[in-house]
Amino acid sequence: MDFRNIAISGKIAVGSSSLAKALSVRLGYKLRDASQIFRDISMHSGFDLEKDPQKYGEEIDLAVDSETRDTLRTKQAVVVSKLAGFLSRDIDDSLRILVSCPIGERVNRYAKDRGYSIIKSSQLIESREKSDQQKWERLYGKQDFFDPVNFHLVIDSGKISVEKEVELVLRHLNLT
Repeated sequence: MDFRNIAISGKIAVGSSSLAKALSVRLGYKLRDASQIFRDISMHSGFDLEKDPQKYGEEIDLAVDSETRDTLRTKQAVVVSKLAGFLSRDIDDSLRILVSCPIGERVNRYAKDRGYSIIKSSQLIESREKSDQQKWERLYGKQDFFDPVNFHLVIDSGKISVEKEVELVLRHLNLT
C-alpha cells in the first residue's frame, strides 16, 4: 500500500516527537505536531496557556483533533500526536506508527529532559496519562487508544536508536 502521510502516536516520553522530526527531515515531509496545533488554536481562541494551562475547554481538544485529521487527510506530512493513530484509523493512506517504551525508561527520559527527580517525573507522567485517558474517554468513549492492533508498525524506542527507528519505517514504506 502507498502511504501519503505518517501518523505517529505514543505515550509521554516514548520518543515519538524525535522519530517524527527525523522522518520529516529524511522524507522531506512537512512536520505537524499536535502540541503546536494546540498552541496555535489556543492563541487564536484567546486562551492564555501561560496564565492557566489546565483551564481550557475540551472544545480546544476537539479542534486540535479535527485539525490533525484534516492534515492527515489532505497533506503529505508526518503528524505526531498521542491520538494520531486513533484519529487516522479510517484514513487508508496514513501509515499509523505506535512508539512504545518501558515505563522506567520513559521516567528516566522525562526526568533528564526536565531536570526533575525520578519520583516527581513518575508522578507527573502517571497523573497526566490518567487525566488524558479520562478526557479521551469523555470525548471518544472507553477504549484502548494505544492498542497495537490499530497500528501498521509498532516500535519499542527503549531498544533502538532513532536512526534505527527511521530505517524500520523506511523499510516498511519500501524505501530502502
